[in-house]
Amino acid sequence: MAQSVEVGNAATVVGDVRMSNAQIKKPREIERKQRIAWGDLIDTGKRSQLQILLLDRSTFGIGAQSRVQIDKFVYDPNAGRSVFASFIKGALRFFSGRQADGNNAEIRTPAGRIGIRGTALDLLVGKQAQTIAESEEFVGKVDSKKDEATLVILRGPGAQTAGGLTVGQAEVSGAGVTVLLDRPGLAAYIPRNGAPPIGPFAISDKALSQVQDELAPEVARAAKGGGLLEKLIPAVVGAVAIGAILSGDDEAPVRTQPAQDANGIPGTANNQNGTGN
Repeated sequence: MAQSVEVGNAATVVGDVRMSNAQIKKPREIERKQRIAWGDLIDTGKRSQLQILLLDRSTFGIGAQSRVQIDKFVYDPNAGRSVFASFIKGALRFFSGRQADGNNAEIRTPAGRIGIRGTALDLLVGKQAQTIAESEEFVGKVDSKKDEATLVILRGPGAQTAGGLTVGQAEVSGAGVTVLLDRPGLAAYIPRNGAPPIGPFAISDKALSQVQDELAPEVARAAKGGGLLEKLIPAVVGAVAIGAILSGDDEAPVRTQPAQDANGIPGTANNQNGTGN
């Protein structure tokens, strides 16, 4: 029963990240190492990020001003894992964990459904998804709704990946139509609820960079500020920017907060949790 209810834990917390559920009506701050369970509704604030480490070592990297809920998670080490989540707004990166034939994931957004198998995937929902997608030549200007627009990008692994990893794929569905993403760099866009997905199409380098900025806003802000990127704490870069999976040690919960210099720019933080190797 414990495995069927508990999802995992908050591996890295940056900034203002809050959780509510059927029992906790008023959102509470999430601390590092805090357990995450079915039905928990998670919100990240401005310049905030969260990495959820699931029981099978899969991860959800959640960007700023995002909202996600884990609807169901079932994990059997001998039979695989199933995870169902609702992603309502913002930016999310999903990394599949331990490889098994029974592993699958499904993420629902306001515009459609994404079925995931053995892969890494980026997902945007909202105004930024519309802006980035409609700037791509393949998509162009379409009838989108800013609160429902969904952009999905397959990141890997591909057929040439070393180590025997399962080649990943994602099925993007909307309005009864399904688009298959089966090669890293392919994307699909659902402009609104009731519209079929547009794609697959090869996402541009510019769009990938913009998506990365949404996933790791502190990294992007420091890079644009000039010369400050190396000062960001490794927890920020590792958790969302490059998707590093942190170990599940038994340390006491520690909230990671980026320090600021005199101009309010993130600098070197007090990295008490030992993740800054």
